[in-house]
Amino acid sequence: MDDENTNLEKTGWRRYVLMEPPIFLSLLAMGMTNNVLTDLIIFQTCRLEMATNKTSCDILHTNSSSQEARDLNKIIQPHASYIIMSTSLIKSILPALLILFFGPWSDKYGRKPLILIGHFVPLCKFIILCILSSFDTNPWLYLLAYVPTALLGSVLLLATTCYVSDTTHPEKRAWHLACIQACVQGGQLIGTFTGAFIFKQIGYTYLFTIAALISISSVVYVVFVVPESIKNNSNEKWGNPFNLSSVKQLVLTCTTKRDGLNRGLLWSCLIILSLFRIFNNGNTNVIYLFVKAHLGWDIVQYSMFNSLSIVIAIIGTFGGVKVMKHYIGLTDVNMIILGSLSGFSAAMCISFTTKSWHMYLEVCLGFFIGIILPTTRSLLSKSAPKDDSGKVFSLMSFLDVVLPLGSAPLYSLLYSSYLSVYPSPVYLMSSGIFILIISVSILIHLKYIKENLRFSNL
Repeated sequence: MDDENTNLEKTGWRRYVLMEPPIFLSLLAMGMTNNVLTDLIIFQTCRLEMATNKTSCDILHTNSSSQEARDLNKIIQPHASYIIMSTSLIKSILPALLILFFGPWSDKYGRKPLILIGHFVPLCKFIILCILSSFDTNPWLYLLAYVPTALLGSVLLLATTCYVSDTTHPEKRAWHLACIQACVQGGQLIGTFTGAFIFKQIGYTYLFTIAALISISSVVYVVFVVPESIKNNSNEKWGNPFNLSSVKQLVLTCTTKRDGLNRGLLWSCLIILSLFRIFNNGNTNVIYLFVKAHLGWDIVQYSMFNSLSIVIAIIGTFGGVKVMKHYIGLTDVNMIILGSLSGFSAAMCISFTTKSWHMYLEVCLGFFIGIILPTTRSLLSKSAPKDDSGKVFSLMSFLDVVLPLGSAPLYSLLYSSYLSVYPSPVYLMSSGIFILIISVSILIHLKYIKENLRFSNL
C-alpha cells in the first residue's frame, strides 16, 4: 500500500464509515425494488397477454396461492422471463466493455469518480421507473430503466473492491470485504422486507419514489464524506478513460509472467468468482418465479423468506470469516470449500422442493455460502502487486458483468422449458456448479498452499 493511501486506513469505528453507509443505502433501495419490479413485470405481462380480460390478472395480487393464479402464472411466466432475461443482457454488454477502461483509469486518476457513478446509476433507474409505473404500459418499456446502466456502466463492485484494497492491510482485507458484503446483504434484507409492505400500502410508483430519495442520500454521502484513496500524480485532473492502451496494459498485467504476479492463483480465483456469479445471477432471475409457480407464494411471502435468508447469510458470512479464519485458523481456500459444500447442499435441497418448509431448510443448509465471495476476492488481491489492483479487479468486474449474458438466458430458458419437471433441472445444474468450485479450490490448495508460496503484497 502506497504511503499516500496508508493514511486512509482508519482505526476503530471510523474504518466502517467510508464505504459501508453508501453501500448500505444503495442496496437498501435496490432491495426494496428488485422483487417488486419483477412482480410488476409479471403483472403487466399478464395484462398484455390477457388484453380482452385484464381484470383476471388481479388474482395474482388478491389470491396468488389459488389454483387459478398458479395456472395463470404458468401461462404468463415464460413471456415475463424473456423480459427479465433482456434486462440482464442490457446490464451486461456495454457495461462490461466500460469496466475494462474504468479500472486501469482509476489506478491513475482515482476511485471516487467511479464510486459516484456506481451510486448515480441506480438513482437514474428509479426515476425512470417512477415515471413508467404511473401508467398502464407495455412491460417491455421497463427496459428503458436500464439505459443508464448501459451508458454509464455497472462499476459499484469495481469501485468498492478497489477502494477497500487501497485502504486496508492484506491480513485484514477478507474481514473488511466481509463487512462490505454484510452491508450489501443488510441493505437487501431491510429493503426486501419493507419493500413488499410499502408496495402493498402505497403501490409501485411511490415505492420507486422512496427508492430514488434513498439513492440521492447515498450520492450526497459519497460527495461530502468519502475521501479519495489514490493520489493523482499526473498533470491531468481526469484524463481520457477510453484509452485502448489501458486495456492492453490490463491484459498484459494479468497474463505476463513477472515478479509479484501469481498467474495460476489469479485465474483460479477468477474461475471461482465466475462460476459463483453464474449461479448467483441465474438463481436471482428464477427464484421468485420458482416459488410463485411451484408453491403459490405472493410477493409478501417471498419477501419474508428472502429477508430470513439474508439474515442467515449475514450471520454465516460473519461467523465464517471471524470464527473459522481468525479463531479456528482455516485458510481462505478451506473456507471457499466450506462455503461451496454449503451451497451444494442448498441447491440439492431446492431442486427437490415440494413444500414451503423445504425452502427454509434450503436456507439453513446454505448457511456458509456467503463466505465464498469475500475470501475469494481477498485471495485474488494477494495474487498481484498492489499498484495493479485496479486492473485485476477490472478483469474481475468485467467477468462479473459479462457473465449474465450467458447465465441469465441459460437459467431462464432451462427454467421455463422444464417448469413442470421434478426434480428441478435448473437447481441440479446449480449443484454441479458448486462441485466445479470445490474442484478448482482443491487444485489451488494442492498447487499453491502446500508449496507455501508467498505473495509479494503480504
